[in-house]
Amino acid sequence: MALTPESHRGGLLTQAAVLSLTSDGTRHRPVHRGVWVMESIFGKSPPPPPANVEPIATNPVTAPKATLRMKLEAHIHDASCAACHAKIDPLGLAFENFDAVGRWRTTEKTEGTGDDPSVDPSGKFPDGRTYKDATEFKKLLLADVDSFNRTFIEKLATYALRRAVSFDDRDQLKAIASASKAADYRVKDILTALVTSDLFQKR
Repeated sequence: MALTPESHRGGLLTQAAVLSLTSDGTRHRPVHRGVWVMESIFGKSPPPPPANVEPIATNPVTAPKATLRMKLEAHIHDASCAACHAKIDPLGLAFENFDAVGRWRTTEKTEGTGDDPSVDPSGKFPDGRTYKDATEFKKLLLADVDSFNRTFIEKLATYALRRAVSFDDRDQLKAIASASKAADYRVKDILTALVTSDLFQKR
């Protein structure tokens, strides 16, 4: 069944399962979502956070309502924190229209006084590229599909080989990635290239 624009769905990143995985069940976590995209799509792990970083407090019931994004931006005051968050946060803030369990929303329900504030799903990558919502964000990711292709193949190989991939596997993984690109990144062809490779056959 075709998805309508009104469904606000499409692809892996806006599936409720992924959006719920990167939340805590009651509150969405834009930083966790950004880390998941960084690790699962780009195959990169951010450095661990500094010790003794205070979590973002819930909004006081007597204070004006504020989105988690607003509180996050006010929370990042240390230069060492801001440097990492500049790379992580744009990957997670694109999904501000989705709550902790992946439901679509345009305002954020939060404690405090006044109306529920509108969510802001826009962002800017460190290289200057901008997006206004998750749809534009996903289009920007497609500009670097080869990076995702490499990450997907490494994770698939880890599962198939039942071990972490190593530096010695680099050339064979690169060959599988090249075969995938030549076949327009079809999953069936990626699987075929992997299971017929020496990497898998001689594991």
